[in-house]
Amino acid sequence: MAKIEKILVVDDEAIMRNFLVEALKRKKMEVESVENGLKAVSLLEKESFDLVITDMNMPKLNGLDLIKKIKEISPQTLIIVITAFGTIENAVEAMHNGAFHYLIKPFSLESLLTNIEKANEHLALLAENTYLREQLITNPSKRLVIAESPAMKKVLRDIEQVAKSNANVFINGETGTGKEVIAHLLHYSSNRSQQPFIKVNCAAIPETLVESEFFGHEKGAFTGAINKRLGRFELADKGSLLLDEITEIPLGLQAKLLRITQEEEFERVGGTKPIKIDVRLISTSNRDIKEAISSKILREDLYYRLNVVPIFLPPLRERQEDILPLAEYFIEQSCLHNHLAKKTITSDAKKKLMNYSWPGNVRELANIIERSIVMDQGKVISSEHLYLT
Repeated sequence: MAKIEKILVVDDEAIMRNFLVEALKRKKMEVESVENGLKAVSLLEKESFDLVITDMNMPKLNGLDLIKKIKEISPQTLIIVITAFGTIENAVEAMHNGAFHYLIKPFSLESLLTNIEKANEHLALLAENTYLREQLITNPSKRLVIAESPAMKKVLRDIEQVAKSNANVFINGETGTGKEVIAHLLHYSSNRSQQPFIKVNCAAIPETLVESEFFGHEKGAFTGAINKRLGRFELADKGSLLLDEITEIPLGLQAKLLRITQEEEFERVGGTKPIKIDVRLISTSNRDIKEAISSKILREDLYYRLNVVPIFLPPLRERQEDILPLAEYFIEQSCLHNHLAKKTITSDAKKKLMNYSWPGNVRELANIIERSIVMDQGKVISSEHLYLT
């Protein structure tokens, strides 16, 4: 979870500067200090800071000008302004230029720590919002699992039993069987349901960026790393992390994942400080796992760490009792999504659905239903409206 890790104190008064540094270090925070705004700018161009605590009235570069410079160099860095010359006008101008908060000297250490805790909450919210924007995720807790077949009813019983534990879960099944939906259900049925649920599609990330996506990076760790960035593991702290298609991760990174499952800590790319995490791992794969291990695609020791509780999703052709209930559900959802009155499905169309082998599983069924609704404006879905291969 995002939090204040590194603080820069900027104040031309040595007594105040040293007091803040010592007080914050006693609270186990990493702190550096400089005596003027120009030195602060020089340091910020080289290092990444989560928070800057700065005086307003300083020689060479005053607090307001420093705020503007900080926002140019490192927009995500939060700023708390302190001054003995506090006025409403100064406060408004500081906040307008990007300060997070404003304290007037003399102030208590408790009031500063309260503001740092508020900054922690703000950083956590920003990190989660950034992730959600990138993923364009709608509320996954509302996703429905249709289970009329004995096989899927067993899956739901297994999820209910394992959800309250912290055990890692490995979901295996063909492409399109609904592994991600089951992962969502598992998280939102667990004691971690109010904590982050973070997904990483292992097959979609370029190999050169995989490590940074997983673990984040420090400023300057590599070309293009202009700011510190949190990785998916850190974002998922106290919650669940879905490793979708785990067998697509390079073997070198699998070794680092093994270490995380053992020690529950890691370092960001370019960093040296261990970061402790509490994350439940939910992994998925559409491969034959024994073959993946024998082919050296998946490390066997990592698999056993991730496969504490296995869940197998059978293909749709092996759970025919779910086909028509799923079709009815997709008809309702597709009509709502496309602003159409709900359609009915004929007996011939139902028979056609039941006789099809569904190589693309549930995902294929959803696509075929939506296509039939979009392409035909009638009130009834008949067999000729179902374009099966």
